[in-house]
Formats: sequence, structure tokens, C-alpha cells
Amino acid sequence: MTKNYYLDDSLGYKLFHASRLICSRLNQNLRDYSVTYEQWQILSRLYEKDGQTQNQLAVKNERDQPSVSRLIDNMIKRGLVKRVPHDTDKRINLIYLTEEMKQVQSELEKLASQTISDASAGVSKEDLETCLNVLDQIRENLR
Repeated sequence: MTKNYYLDDSLGYKLFHASRLICSRLNQNLRDYSVTYEQWQILSRLYEKDGQTQNQLAVKNERDQPSVSRLIDNMIKRGLVKRVPHDTDKRINLIYLTEEMKQVQSELEKLASQTISDASAGVSKEDLETCLNVLDQIRENLR
């Protein structure tokens, strides 16, 4: 006999709601810097390696080009990042952090880390590592 399907017990449902809650908490924690979760994804990638193309940022964040382009346009208007023409290929623009965003890197990373700490409170280090490995496998399965 097969088990009945209950939405509340569904992996997708639980992942969606956990993700939504983490994003909401991160937005709350980043509020004083007027940075959103989506912008944080771009900033975080630029903190890893400043001066990337929009396409590189889209691929790394697993988002489509048009939405990343709009996001970056808004971030430029707000002074978070800047577009700089590539040295040798003028058809390519590189995205760089502004000085202001470089200066607040440590504070933003602390807030992101605090969000993860809040979300994983009461979860053992081993269970969290297992959870992250399982999520990686799920992502790989669905690519």
C-alpha cells in the first residue's frame, strides 16, 4: 500500500517555505543597508571575485540573463555596483563593486552569517552538513 500524499510532508513544499523564510530574514537583516536577498547574491559573488561579466554572474547564481541584467541596472542606479568596459573587448562589460560596497563587505557577510545561524539554530554541525549535501544532490538530480 502506498503512502498518501500530504502537501505539508512534501520535500518541495518544505524547501520552498524554508527558503522563503530564510530570504525574508536575510532581507530583514540587510534592511539597514538597503540590500535585498537578490542583490546580496550578486554582491556575494563579486566579493568572491570582483569584475565579472553579467553572464558569469547569471550562471553562478543560476538565474536567467534578463533578470540579472535588470537587477544589475537597479544596483547601478543605487550605487552598489558599476559597469566597466572590458580592456580588450569593448562589447563586454565587467561588473565591479563600488567603494562603498567594498567598505561594508564585512558587515554584510556578518549579517548573512547571522541569518544562517538563526536558521540553523538547534541543528547539529553534522546534520547541517548532511542537509547541505542532500540539497546539493537534489540540485544535481534536477539539472
